[in-house]
Amino acid sequence: MGTHKGHRLRIPARSAPEGYGAHVPELSSAQAVLGELGLTSYEAKAYLALLQRESFTAAELARQAHIPRQRIYDVVAGLMQQGLAMQRPGVSVTYAAVSPDVALDGLMMRHRQALDSLSERAGGAVGDLRSLWSQGQVEKAPMAYIEMLRDTSVLSARFHDLQISATTSMLVMSKPPYVATDNAIGLDATRRIAAGGGEVRCCYESSLLENEKMVKETVEFVAAGEDARIVDDIPLKMVLVDHSRALFSLTDPVAGALTSTNILVEHPELTAALTLAFDTVFAKGRPLLEAAREAGYDV
Repeated sequence: MGTHKGHRLRIPARSAPEGYGAHVPELSSAQAVLGELGLTSYEAKAYLALLQRESFTAAELARQAHIPRQRIYDVVAGLMQQGLAMQRPGVSVTYAAVSPDVALDGLMMRHRQALDSLSERAGGAVGDLRSLWSQGQVEKAPMAYIEMLRDTSVLSARFHDLQISATTSMLVMSKPPYVATDNAIGLDATRRIAAGGGEVRCCYESSLLENEKMVKETVEFVAAGEDARIVDDIPLKMVLVDHSRALFSLTDPVAGALTSTNILVEHPELTAALTLAFDTVFAKGRPLLEAAREAGYDV
């Protein structure tokens, strides 16, 4: 039988190659959920393959789900144990999927039961853990009262914290480079401590008098209640707060002022010893306003 000259033969489209699919994009999210519910990658792939046909032999399922044949029996056993697959006896044993409604409800129920059990055990452990934590708060780690500060931003933050928390005394030895300028926090702390009957004393290195901006700022501190002195040389930068905390800077003996290690210590005995050193330096100083006037400042 002939065909019309203008017609072409229609070739049927080729069917998709056999194999489940990880090739089906919409199944990838389902496989991910099955993984979150506790299935292994092979178990998830096998269950998705079982859903796509009434039943499979083990060999067919291995081929369909792209699972190594030597692993398929373990995989199917895992699915049956979790209630996702069933075995159908016959001339050849086949395997079929359990309805997703039933299968996933079962998985969720087991997860809830496991979570409830874990929650109960965790609740029972809270008392024991709280007891350990309480004991740990009493035990101090060796050298826990010492903090090494190398980062300048951390150093500045700790310096501000000391000023904010100071209640009865603040003793400072100051020299360049200065940790903070326009130190509103320190100014407020000075007013607060002085108003409460505490002491705020500071030793400044004489190089301060060469910096007009720093002189003006320091005069504000004096007006707020600080007893300020000028000394020829400050051995090290230091802040002593409330007779219990000390922040000081140690320059590298080789590199000098190019690098330093800053140490924050909470230790009353050390602070007492450093206070004696501070008093020695302070006693050698001249009142800041007097020194500033001699340097030509109108203060």
